[in-house]
Amino acid sequence: MHAVLSASTFCAAAAGLLPLVLAGIASVADAQNDDLPGRVGRLADFAGQVLSSSQDRPDEWEPIGINYPITSGLNLWVSSDGRAEIDYGGGQFRLAGNTNVHIARLDDREVTLFVAQGSVIVRVRVQDPGETTRIDTPNTQLALLRPGLYRVEVASDRQSTTLIVREGEGNVAVSSEVRQVLAGQAVIVSGSDPAISDVRYAQSADGFDTWSASRDRRYEGTRATAYVSRQMVGASDLDRYGAWQSVPEYGAVWFPYAAAPNWAPYSDGYWIEMGGWGPTWVDSAPWGYAPFHYGRWAFIGGRWGWCPGGYVARPVWAPALVAWYGGAGWGVGVGGGRPLYGWVPLGWREPYYPGWRRCSANCWARYNRPYGVNVNERASGPAARHVNLTVPGALSAVPASSLAGRTPVRSNLVSVPSEVASSAAPMRTIPPMRTGERQVPNAPSAAPNMPRAASTYARAHSTDSTSSTMSRPVTPARATPGATVPATSSTLSPPVQRQAIPSPAQGQRAPETVTPGAPGYAPRRTSPSPNEVPLQRSQGRSAPPQAQSVSPSPVPPAPRSVPPTAPYSVPPAAPYSVPPSAPRVAPQPVAPVPSAPAPAPSSNASSPRGGERTGAVPPSAEPRR
Repeated sequence: MHAVLSASTFCAAAAGLLPLVLAGIASVADAQNDDLPGRVGRLADFAGQVLSSSQDRPDEWEPIGINYPITSGLNLWVSSDGRAEIDYGGGQFRLAGNTNVHIARLDDREVTLFVAQGSVIVRVRVQDPGETTRIDTPNTQLALLRPGLYRVEVASDRQSTTLIVREGEGNVAVSSEVRQVLAGQAVIVSGSDPAISDVRYAQSADGFDTWSASRDRRYEGTRATAYVSRQMVGASDLDRYGAWQSVPEYGAVWFPYAAAPNWAPYSDGYWIEMGGWGPTWVDSAPWGYAPFHYGRWAFIGGRWGWCPGGYVARPVWAPALVAWYGGAGWGVGVGGGRPLYGWVPLGWREPYYPGWRRCSANCWARYNRPYGVNVNERASGPAARHVNLTVPGALSAVPASSLAGRTPVRSNLVSVPSEVASSAAPMRTIPPMRTGERQVPNAPSAAPNMPRAASTYARAHSTDSTSSTMSRPVTPARATPGATVPATSSTLSPPVQRQAIPSPAQGQRAPETVTPGAPGYAPRRTSPSPNEVPLQRSQGRSAPPQAQSVSPSPVPPAPRSVPPTAPYSVPPAAPYSVPPSAPRVAPQPVAPVPSAPAPAPSSNASSPRGGERTGAVPPSAEPRR
């Protein structure tokens, strides 16, 4: 009897512990899912007017300037005389004039744009296993399957979409099938009930392509990739505006050219409130993105240097790597009776504490391990003092009102005496950014009669229909020999009668789709998953496609083919130069970051997909397809 009671007691205890164990596992998973995306894009180059609005307030267009952060939920509009480039780390997408785009999703694993009108060129440089790049339009959905160069055009009446594949491979969804588009081909999809109206060889180029090619050369020729990953947003500007030197304590250090004597990091720009990230810094310098969202700053030999830390293939983005000081009751005498808020750049071995609700152990390690921080010791709050607080002029302080409305910091800085700075206490919470009239320095005011935001457009076909279509067999597009795609979408060919298509395959899973402007939409909080495996695709090549009809009966998908087109080229753009503010001094040589020897070419090196591309491979080493 005693043994029976003991067994019963044990079973009861085990049953009581099981919910606690499951709750603990669930809490760890929730903490991982609560991490915000580690990839945020940047307005890297623009001309004319570029305006943005949030999907929550789509009618409130605001002008934006260089280095403005780009993430999920933003609408972008480029004026008729303008153009813009967004660098998102894994590549760039470029917008022509009169282009209306919604950033439906931009995170660690997915890039999805909804193009309501205009022309977009997408340069995909890195697409690791499990990652997707998609373009939604009012009448179809496009999947960009591997690194390459793609152009998408949407007519102003939103009834026609053109996909031009310069390099790479794509899929186009129509009403009841998916069409494969290979390098050198262009497909035109027409009608609200989408159908392939034309397939052509893509050879022509215009001024938009020429500008895009000149921007590609900037990214492919950067030397900064010897010290930082090419997936670090903004790294391509470092060569033009600074020099690298080797410092024993920090490794490779980047020093900006011709910094003003009283300049300090985070002193020339403005603050914005950015979704779940909170206060986010937008710097005014043309090079001012990577050094203010990655790494640490150190005062070395009487000048400021940026320390990118250990090499990380995909570094994690931060809204601002600073420590906050002051608050209510501090600096009242200096600030004319108003409380002051101040900040200093984080130094080497100083941890960054994210301001949002939670940051998992993985999140904490990604933010701090590359910069000499012992991630095994996680304090509950910031340090009592930060090393850069002792550097003259390192503390930037402004009245609380200057944190609102994107007010320029430089013109509102308050000089804080050293004795007052030394009495400042670090803040455990980040000060709130007050709302107010928003002004962006060096950006034109918003134009009247702005278009309807892309996020407010309803899809011409339902998401469920698109999902089932994308899971159907892929039919290779058939190009007409000798035909070329027009340079603009204004000369699209009239639609022709759609041909019969194969029946859907059984047992295939439909990919997730995104409905732009869906109620309650928010950026997905995620972290990269190394365990996801892409779908296997055919590795064979066949002869160039010939014009032929598709049989109404179901047929197996044809092997991939590449039409024999002339190499894509554009006229070289004029060299872009910036007058140096000060004579450049030859930097001390820095030994390249050691890397593992490259593996020997495999037997399938000539396959259409080729080897997987990683952030450690320089762009110049990649084969152009």
